[in-house]
Amino acid sequence: MSFLTRLSYFVFGVGLGSMLVYALLIRDREFPAWLPEDRVLEELAVDSLIISKTVNLPITDSVLMKRIKESDVLFNESIVRDQPCKEYQLESEHERMRFEICPETITLIEYGPLNPN
Repeated sequence: MSFLTRLSYFVFGVGLGSMLVYALLIRDREFPAWLPEDRVLEELAVDSLIISKTVNLPITDSVLMKRIKESDVLFNESIVRDQPCKEYQLESEHERMRFEICPETITLIEYGPLNPN
């Protein structure tokens, strides 16, 4: 059997297998975020966000949701090992936010301008 014949069988098999995997596993599925930062931001992008009474929030809820999506998660300043609630520090161009994510609630516990360090 020549090399081109074997190569054509290989390419045919890889193509057929790829189409089968796509048809059975990938098509019509909604994939959640895969990276840790994207998972945290996806979890924070819910409508039932509680704002702590100690937080003076100068922006509307819709602007807050937009800034959450544009923020970066600072894992080195977050407290993720404490159970059952985890605290995540977010930073955007304008401000820093700290959220407490518990099994039933998500609370904004700190909000402030970005320090110009």
